[in-house]
Formats: sequence, structure tokens, C-alpha cells
Amino acid sequence: MRYGGRLNSGRQTALLLEALGLALDNELVAECANEYHKSVDRLAKLVRVIVERLESELRRHQILARVSGRVKTRDSVSMKLDKWSRNVTKSSLFGSKHDVFSLVGDLAAVRVMTYVEQDRERVSGIAKEIFAHRLSHTDFEYEVKEQSPRIKEDSSNYYRATHMQICLRQDDLGGDNSNLKDDHCELQITSMLSHVWNEIEHDIGYKGDKSALSDEEISSLDSLGLLTKSGDNIIVSLINASVRREKDALTKKTFASKILVDENALSECLLEFYGNPVAGKIINYSQNNEALFRALFHLNLLLPQDIFQIITPKLLLKTSGETIPAFKKFLAKKQLSRPRIAPQSCDLFLLALISAYWTELTKQVHVGHGPKPRQLAFALRYERFISATQN
Repeated sequence: MRYGGRLNSGRQTALLLEALGLALDNELVAECANEYHKSVDRLAKLVRVIVERLESELRRHQILARVSGRVKTRDSVSMKLDKWSRNVTKSSLFGSKHDVFSLVGDLAAVRVMTYVEQDRERVSGIAKEIFAHRLSHTDFEYEVKEQSPRIKEDSSNYYRATHMQICLRQDDLGGDNSNLKDDHCELQITSMLSHVWNEIEHDIGYKGDKSALSDEEISSLDSLGLLTKSGDNIIVSLINASVRREKDALTKKTFASKILVDENALSECLLEFYGNPVAGKIINYSQNNEALFRALFHLNLLLPQDIFQIITPKLLLKTSGETIPAFKKFLAKKQLSRPRIAPQSCDLFLLALISAYWTELTKQVHVGHGPKPRQLAFALRYERFISATQN
């Protein structure tokens, strides 16, 4: 039988389907919805199993994403079937109430929202490895939404997603999962930004009358769609920066656990941790590093992590802005010009250390008749400086 033109009303469609004996009428719609409702708990269990499995695999592959799942309500199924009842092609597929399980693909659905668009294909590849497809179908009914004519021909549609139908593999159907062997689930994979755009567009445009949208609404949706593309690049940059920061922190942590063996190792360590500038000054970490190393050796502070806890950025800022200027003024008044303080060398760290441990550092032993070592000379003069300021 050839359909003689476009059906222009739901009533005409219903009459034609009834004549063909294919009507998805109100009675069958209700029977399908009720039959589905009996299986809600079982499908909810399927969703939980799939969500847990996906979350575990995404962690293992270090893919940043959020996974969620749901099962349709009975009312939602009824509304969908009622809409299908007015479609000749879809209505003709139903023969009994049990067909609802094979024909409605999203009774159970799981969504994976990746942080970045580039991970979408990775997730679909993982899904193909850990799940099975329906026996009556091939290739997981794999569908890249933006390649469909409806979206491809609509330049204002920015939805990007991959849809698949998945089932549990045979070796995952033991024990409590044995009753899930005939069930399937729709898997939707999209980026977070694309999901946001789709939800807003869906509520404003799709669920309502899209032709009634104002120019302002259309322009705003288009702007939001463009932002999903630029926003994805920003997220990629943020993730890469975060990875670098964590890697640097791990390197510093490993470095901080190694005992310093000489002044050269100390210079490398200080440069790695404090960088340049420090307290607004470019530091030459190789200048006067021996005196600082000997002072640290005397205090038994040879682990970088211990040094970092004592010589903090706050202490260095105070040493540079307050301690050194006051100490230099005291030395000039007492005409103690040698050794001369070099604030842009390791003297900055040495005087910060002395300001916290001058009592212990004055106890260093000096052997011979030559000039006192730099670290001891500064410690002894700092002791006099403190005494003078307290009187």
C-alpha cells in the first residue's frame, strides 16, 4: 500500500495505523508504560553497575569526567510513546507491550561528561572494551550526533555528543547481575560545556517552539555555542597547567627529602624552591653560599624541607625590608665594615637564619688567628645589635 500524501493530523495517522492493524493506541501505550514500570528497579541496578564500572575505568585512565545515570519515569515513557503513536514508522514497530524494552533505547541511560572535548573518543573506546553491544545489533549502534544531517546542516546547533547502546559483558553477568542479561542502556558521551549548551537550548528551543525565539535569544544561544569551543581550549590549558604544577610540587618534594652535601647543592636547592626574584631582588645563589651552608651545618639543618620551614618567604621579606637595613645602620655606626653584607646574595638567607638562631650560631668554634668566618662574624655582630636595641 502506498501512502497517498502527507498526513496532516494525529487523527488521520491513528485511522491509517488502525486500518493497517499497527496502531500504538492509548491502550497499548498504557500497557507498555505499566510493563516498563515493573522493571524500573532492575534497570536502576543496571545503571548503578554501569556508572560504577565507568567511574573506575576513567580513574584508571586518568580521564577527568563526571558520570551520572537515570531511568525514565512511567509518565515520561507514556509521553514518549504517545508522541510515537502519531508517527507511522515508529508506531508500526509495536506489536505487544514487551516491545517497549527493545524499541525505546533510553529507558536506562548513563551520561559521561568529560572536562574536555578531546576525551570523548577515548571514553567511547573504553566503553567498547568493557561493555557488550546488543545481540541483534552491531558496533554498539554508535552515533556521533554532530555528524547527523539534522545537526550538520544547522550551523546554529553546537551539540556535540556520542551515543551508544551498551550491555554488560557475559563475564559480568554472574551473581546479583544475572537478571540483567537482556537489558541495555543508552550511553551518552559529551563534554561538560557542550552539555550545558544542549540543556539550555533544549529547554528554550526544543521543548518550546523554536520558531518563536526572538533574535536576542537566537544570538545568545549562538554566542554560548561559540563559547563552548573557546572554553574547551581554556579548560585544556588549565588542566595542563595543573599537571605541570603538581609535577613541579612532586619534584620539589622529592628534592626536599635529600640531604644537602655541599654549598653547590644548597644553591641549586634554594634556586629551585625560592626562584627569582626574592623579596623584590634578583639573588645570586652562588655568592656567599659557603657561609650559609656552614651555618646550616652547625644547626644540623641539611634537609631542604627543614630549611624551607624555617626560612619562609615571609621571613625573607622581613629580613630584606627591616632587619638588613637596621643591621647595616648599626654596623656603620660601629664602623664594622668587614665583612660587608651583600643583600642580593646568600647573605639574605644567612641573616634570615641568624635572626632566628643567632644564639646558637654565636657558639661556632673559630680555630686560628685569621678573620672569623663570615657566618660567625655576622652572628656575633647580630648579638651586639640585639643587645643594643634592647637597651
